[in-house]
Amino acid sequence: MKKEQVKDLYEQHMIVDFPQSELKTLDQIMSYLDLGIYTIYGLYEKEELLAYAMFMLQEKKEFQLLDYYACNRKYRGRGYGSYLLQELSKVDQTSKGYLIEVESVRTAANEEERMIRERRIHFYEKNGLRRTSLRTNVYGVEFDILYLPIQWDGEDTVLQAAIEELYLQMFGEVNYEKYTTIEKIATNYAAQTE
Repeated sequence: MKKEQVKDLYEQHMIVDFPQSELKTLDQIMSYLDLGIYTIYGLYEKEELLAYAMFMLQEKKEFQLLDYYACNRKYRGRGYGSYLLQELSKVDQTSKGYLIEVESVRTAANEEERMIRERRIHFYEKNGLRRTSLRTNVYGVEFDILYLPIQWDGEDTVLQAAIEELYLQMFGEVNYEKYTTIEKIATNYAAQTE
């Protein structure tokens, strides 16, 4: 997606698709783009945006962390989210894979929230992502890490190092040390949700 389209994406879609507390500012996103450590993809039909994905890239560009992912609210439930994810993994010639944070099922406040989180995980799994043995806590929110292999699928220890690097890049050293943790967890998913 071109920089000129980003302002429209932000103002027309992102501020509606994501809670204010989860949104980076438009200036932050633009500065990441200027640094070459952020990529935004849009799925369009003619001029109409159907879905979009925003990734933080490692400086060495081996792994990408999904930052925002959504479908245009007019077209949700039509398979565009799956299509975009599958197309990105087909055309990406540089990344080893995509890292994706999903809010942990075990920390859901109620049954409705738990079901939403489970549906989100199921969506990613049906699109080729696998669960890793990694869990993070970022500013008090617990995430399980999923991974979509593109050119490499190996040890979670390598993915842990990639997440550490990406978080340092996103938050800076002081905030990384103060507000993030990364841990390896049991690989038995049933044990994770108890």
